[in-house]
Amino acid sequence: MLALLASTVQANSFEYENYIFHYNALRTDELPAESTQKAGIQRSRNRGMINLALRQKQADGSTTAITAAISASAVNLNNQYRELSLREMRDGDAIYYIGDFPINNQETLRFQINVLPDGASKPFKVQFEKEFFTGP
Repeated sequence: MLALLASTVQANSFEYENYIFHYNALRTDELPAESTQKAGIQRSRNRGMINLALRQKQADGSTTAITAAISASAVNLNNQYRELSLREMRDGDAIYYIGDFPINNQETLRFQINVLPDGASKPFKVQFEKEFFTGP
């Protein structure tokens, strides 16, 4: 189930030192009903979801999913701030952090993500922007 979420939403990535951070946000109704039900997410045109995953580069060129302390917030163009609640999901060797939130039509959200990989001494930040369309 989470593999489907990952393939749907991991179009963006950010590299920092020996880490690759995957991120994206989308409307929850763009995901299969079975996947959102299993993840405990309300499927709706008026709800957004953020999906985050951290991978560590290995010496052989492969990557491994790792855990991290991750916090996320979003602000819209009217400077309305919201803290996003994230929960860790696991599917085999995959580790994802997801959270859902209300959205409005043509609302642009600027996301700020703070990531502290397990075992790391300093965090890094990732920022991205997403415009949501909820109309027919």
